[in-house]
Amino acid sequence: MEQWRSAVLGPPASFVLDDEVYELSGAWQVLLEYLPAERWHMFVLYGLLHPLDAERLSDRLDDDDDPLTRQEVRAVVERLVQQATGRKWWVAQRLYATLAASWGELDGRLSLRGVELAAMLPNPARVCNLVYGWLVDGADEQGRRRLDMQLTRPPAGMSRRQAAAAWSPQEQGRAFMDAYRSQGDAGGRSPVPVA
Repeated sequence: MEQWRSAVLGPPASFVLDDEVYELSGAWQVLLEYLPAERWHMFVLYGLLHPLDAERLSDRLDDDDDPLTRQEVRAVVERLVQQATGRKWWVAQRLYATLAASWGELDGRLSLRGVELAAMLPNPARVCNLVYGWLVDGADEQGRRRLDMQLTRPPAGMSRRQAAAAWSPQEQGRAFMDAYRSQGDAGGRSPVPVA
């Protein structure tokens, strides 16, 4: 996954699920509050969704005749986080957990340099880049490798094969091309299929 792409394009503005577009009108700051939590998926999604789309999705999940499952929705949210941060969701989760735990120190350091940390929250990829850069600042090669191993280690219960399949190169390329094409048509950010 090319991390610069997410930092430059910004997070997705919508997603497509079963040929229906769902608008993401909420603030990406919800990642700071919910992503570090154990059961974060639905909190993040409902924090991002436009209220009408949140209601529509809730209706679908409550409808016994609708084949959509919560597991499928969680997979969509994981993809959204990956698209927004340019990293696998568990890496972003660890970086956001570090940010939440160290907010005071990092915000203070940046404030001394004239940078407002809160102003970066709408761009999750930049937030992850900032936290990662702060963590590796001054580390030697061995320390950097150790940090990278800790960050990229798949979550408990996930095999390395599942972790590798979380975002295939084909899906990454397809998502980028869809976003690129639709930006030219819409004059800005637009839906990127995730499911």
